[in-house]
Parts: sequence; C-alpha cells; structure tokens
Amino acid sequence: MKNDELTPQLLTVGGLFEDEAIYTVPVYQRNYAWRAEQIEQLISDIDDARKENEQGYFLGNLITQKAPGGAGKNFEVVDGQQRLTTLYLLLTFLEGDGTCPFTLHRGRLRYESRARATEALRLAGQEVLLASGRSEESSSSEDDGIHVGFNVIQQMIRQHEELRTKEERGKFADFLRTKVTVVRTSLPLGTDLNRYFEVMNTRGQQLEQVDIVKARLMSKLPESEHAGFAWIWDACADMDSYVQMPLTRDNPSLRRAIFGDDWSWLRCASFQELLEVGPTANKVTQTSPALSLDEALRKYASSPQVDSSKGEVSERFRSPIGFSVFLLHVLKVKDQDVKEDEGQLDDKRLIKSFTDAIPEGGEASWVRDFIFTLLKCRNLLDSFILKRQFVTGTQDEEGDWSLQRLKRRSKGPGYIHLFSKADTESEEDGDADMGTREVLLLQSMLRITYTSPRTMHWITKILNWLNNAQDPGSVSSSDLINLLKSYARGKVKAAFSSDEQPLGFDISRIVFTYLDYLLLDSTKQGFKFQFRNSIEHFYPQHPDREQAGEIVAEHNLHLLGNLALVSVSANSKFSNSLPKAKAENFKDTIEMQSPKLRRMAEITRIEGWGDKQVMEHHEHMLKLLEADIEGNH
Repeated sequence: MKNDELTPQLLTVGGLFEDEAIYTVPVYQRNYAWRAEQIEQLISDIDDARKENEQGYFLGNLITQKAPGGAGKNFEVVDGQQRLTTLYLLLTFLEGDGTCPFTLHRGRLRYESRARATEALRLAGQEVLLASGRSEESSSSEDDGIHVGFNVIQQMIRQHEELRTKEERGKFADFLRTKVTVVRTSLPLGTDLNRYFEVMNTRGQQLEQVDIVKARLMSKLPESEHAGFAWIWDACADMDSYVQMPLTRDNPSLRRAIFGDDWSWLRCASFQELLEVGPTANKVTQTSPALSLDEALRKYASSPQVDSSKGEVSERFRSPIGFSVFLLHVLKVKDQDVKEDEGQLDDKRLIKSFTDAIPEGGEASWVRDFIFTLLKCRNLLDSFILKRQFVTGTQDEEGDWSLQRLKRRSKGPGYIHLFSKADTESEEDGDADMGTREVLLLQSMLRITYTSPRTMHWITKILNWLNNAQDPGSVSSSDLINLLKSYARGKVKAAFSSDEQPLGFDISRIVFTYLDYLLLDSTKQGFKFQFRNSIEHFYPQHPDREQAGEIVAEHNLHLLGNLALVSVSANSKFSNSLPKAKAENFKDTIEMQSPKLRRMAEITRIEGWGDKQVMEHHEHMLKLLEADIEGNH
C-alpha cells in the first residue's frame, strides 16, 4: 500500500455526515465499549478548546475502507469506531441545540450483522431510550454499551456546571459540529487489513508530552546525574507496580538501603542521597557538561527501554491515575498548591505546566527537588491511595478495591492492609482492619464520584498532607478519615444545602454518594462502592400505566427524596416500573446499588411510595446531611 493511494480528508464532525456518507462497523470489530471516563474526557477536552477560544480542535484519525460492492460513499470503519460512535451519540443528544437543528447524521452509522446495536443507535435520543424503557430480556452486550454511552452523555452534560444552560449547550453544539475536526482516510480496496493492523500495532512510537518533559528536565542537570534521574523517573512511570519493585528490581539489598528493613517507606532524604546508594551504573564522573534539550531528546529517543514486566512478582494492581496525570499532582504538591483548578490536572497541558513551573535560575536545584518529590509521592500514592487489585484465578475483570502497603516477607515482597498492626505471613489474605476499611470506603466513594482524572483533586490533597508529615508510618487512620470526610463535606455543602436545593440532574453526584456513605451501618461491611452515573427516579418520569400504585406529583418527581444514583444497567432493569414493582422484583440489585435506594425500597414495601413518602424521605436526607456537616464545623 502506497501513501499516494490514500485519500485523507480533514472534515468537521458535522462534515463527516454532510456528504451522505454511511459508515458500517464490520462484524469483526468489537462492540462499543467506551464508558464514563473516556466519554467524559472527550467532552471535557472539546469544551476546554471551546472555552479557550481555539480556532478548532483536532480529534484524530478515522480509518475507513470502501464497503465491498457498496455504491457512493459507503464506508467500512477500520479504525476509530469507538470515537465515531461517541460522536454520533453526542450529535444525537445535541440535535436541538445550537444555531439550527442538526439531524444529518441520523441513520448514517450502522453495525454489520448486529441488529440490536443498530436499533439502539436509531432509538438514541427518543423517549424510549431516555426513559430507559427496555426490559432486562431485551438487552444484550452489543446494544448495552450504546445505551450506557448515551446515558453517560446526557447525564454528564446536564450535570456539567458550564453546559447546563441552553445558551452554553448551544455554543458547545456549534463548536462540535463546525470546529472539531477528524481526518478521514480511506484505504484502497484490496488492502490487507491483517497487515495494516500488524503495522499499526508494531510501528515505532512518537515521543509524547511526558517524554519531552523528561528530556527537558534532564537537560537542566549535569550529565553525571542523568542516569540517576532516569532511573527514578522510569521506576515511577511504572504505575501498576509498587515503586519499590521497579526501582530496585531483583536487588533486595538496594531496596533495604532505600526503603528500610521492612521495605515500606522511603528512607533517603534527597536526590543526592539516592544517587549515593543507587546502582553503580548511575555513578558517572562529575565533569560532563549538561545537554541541550535537543540533545537530550535525541539521546532519550535512542536509548533502550527497560522491560518493567519482568521481576520478582507479577503486577496485579492498577493505579487510579496514569503517569502523566500523576506528574501534575506531584507538581502541585511541590508548589504546595491545593486549589482546585481542573486545568492543573489536564495532561494535555503537561509541557506548558512544567514550562511555567521551572524557575529561571536555579533550574538544576528545582529539578533535583522535583525528582525526589516524585519518588516520595509515588511511595505515598502506592500505600495511601486505593488501587484496583486483580486476584489470580478469579473471573473478576474489574478487580476489587485495595488499600495495601508493600512489606518485606521471609520469601520476598508481600502486601498488608495499610493500617494493619498484625505481622503474620498470611495477613494480606485476611479481612481489612477497621481503619483501613473506613479509609478505603471513603476513597472508593470519591473515586466513583469524580471519574475524570482532571477532577481527582482529593488525591492531591492527601499527597500534600502526607508529604508534610514527618513519618508516613506514624500516620493514623483517624486523621486520614477526618481529612477525607472534611473534603467530602465541603463538596456536599457547596453543591446542596437547605437554602439552595438543586433538582434532578442538577444534583451533584457527591450528594448521592456521600448520603450512601452516611446511611451505612456502623460496621460498613458487605457494601462496596461501584461506578454509578445514572440518576434513577424511583417513581419514574414515564410510569408504566398498566401497573397499579400511588401517583407522585410532577413537582416532587425531581426532589432528592425521589432520586438515587445507580448504574446504567440497573436503571435499564428498573425501566418504567412503579416503586412497588422495583422494590419487590429487584431486591438483590437494590442491595448492591445504593443504601439510599435500599431505604426507599424498605419504605415502599411497608407504606407504599407516594407524595407523602417522597417528602418525608427528602426531609430525612436533608437533616442527615445538615447534621453531619454542621456537627463537624
């Protein structure tokens, strides 16, 4: 395949559909699988570009091929169907917004041999989908993803502080259709797609922003310190292992020198001390001059990469944030800056953030302090911030919440619950102690509330607090619990109070998740926070008229007392059933979803669910929030 045989076109999102193009997702492509994190990131990126008055925003490439035997502009989607489907759903939600209605995309995206998925796209935006009017039997993996995606879009935009008004939503819709661009490239007929995917998956990777920042920081140091800087940086970049492992791989004596006899906490006090105890290969003569940025980039790009997958233990943890976002958290910690500006955790601005932060004069000293702070914060992040843990032999692809610290065992590294005082070899297999369980519950509550990495300011707050502590080993669970509760209370108070009560989709997610936390019993066992981004009207907006039951007045439908936060799949199961049917037919689902929802179901089974119950539950929730917030100020 020659490059001159390709036909690339730069098109706006609206333009993708304005030329009567029809896109078919071939059967060999996987189902639509984007979830809240990817969708919310896409919407945030586009809105950021709009607010910054950028001339346009480039989304990337859409690789297509003319459909076999197809006439005109019938394309098979080779690469980019996740983004294309998301754009289709976004255009659908915003059809009536902007300068004029836009419906040209309707029916222009289809799924080969997957009738349910194509039908889900057709129904997107219509009352039947908005009301989640599907039975459990009618759902399938191929259309469930589309249903989830559309609900994520509608709820995010309705809850987005700057997109709630009709005017701002219209500006966003116009920017999306006319200023956001995609390069559509059509592969020649007969292209060997297996070969295409092989080439795409094995081609050399271009330097990303994080690589440029690394080279820029290294260029501020004498060459004698480059190897030591890279040693620490590369170990910290391995986000799915505890940093003790990649930093001292297969070298227990070095691990003891850096992290103490139990391997838990960083014991070195500076970058210079790390260089002194580090591997012999890092000790280079002090006479070499510093490299320019261009020289550092060339040298870094040509240097061999370490295979971090090899070591004493296989990775079984997943960090809640990626390395580029972690760098921004560390930058805030180094500057003692804990104010909440989403732009500060936007990794698209990584280079600019570091360019603004590095002072003129004293650059080398600043870089040494930063790389040491990076390692210290990574050690703290690993132990004090929750992860996803994957246990060998289980079928759970999502993993479980985990809050453990690495500790030396007789046969090597092991993991124990963060605040455990036990010292047995089997501790990691037991139940978490009360302190660890409470901290994990609060952090998982925040994790499922603030799903975008740019909004995880609670991580900065914890890292900054810990960085200022004298000894991480002496931090108490009660102090960390108080810090987390204080953060959550501040968010709830800003979002919901007796003086200002938002309704329906305007109620922030933290209000629901914190109420769920408060409604748990004292043991807080048997419940785990899971990702939930669908606001459920317990008495539905479009009730099934064939069911008998009390009627809730229109003005009470959107009160907090009639709402709960559930997963999209649960919202789909509940459909338009009346509260009594939900309470009786979905007990197990309700138990798993939300303590608030469970309380509403219990009331329904005893008293029914009408205006009286909605108002009483509403007042109860208000008093619960007020008592908790006011009692701790």
